[in-house]
Amino acid sequence: MALLDLQSELLRAVPVARLSPQDREALFEPEVVAYLPDGFQRLKTDAARCALLDGVQQEAEVVVLATRGGDAIGLLILSHGAAGDRLRHLGYLFVRVAWGQGYASEMLRALQDLYRGQPVVLSGGVMADNAASARVLQKCGFVSGKASEAGELTYIWDAQRG
Repeated sequence: MALLDLQSELLRAVPVARLSPQDREALFEPEVVAYLPDGFQRLKTDAARCALLDGVQQEAEVVVLATRGGDAIGLLILSHGAAGDRLRHLGYLFVRVAWGQGYASEMLRALQDLYRGQPVVLSGGVMADNAASARVLQKCGFVSGKASEAGELTYIWDAQRG
């Protein structure tokens, strides 16, 4: 099962190679990446953005979230599961014009449909001051776990119980 199989009424996954330089610029705007790990911030050139995406793809599945009309509006990142480990770390971001339109909930429900019944536990980390992402995860049935010293809250969803 691959993330490229992800699709819903509003969204579909497409390969990262389809991103244009303008798409990458919108995806890496400071407001969009503000709550992501440090490596995602301050990427001033398209070459730097491409290098980051290439590096992330070595550690995780990465797909573009596109509307049915083909507009690239987000990225979905899901870590590769280690042998015998059910845990997969989840990350996502959406361009500013897509905020508040229900795309994050739609993407999470499609991801849950894709993995439901499989031996997978999805784990999403959210900085404590990113209330919108926390609400989306909770609304989709993710259960809050513990907070890190850095203020990141972890939310999990067990696909075998979901």
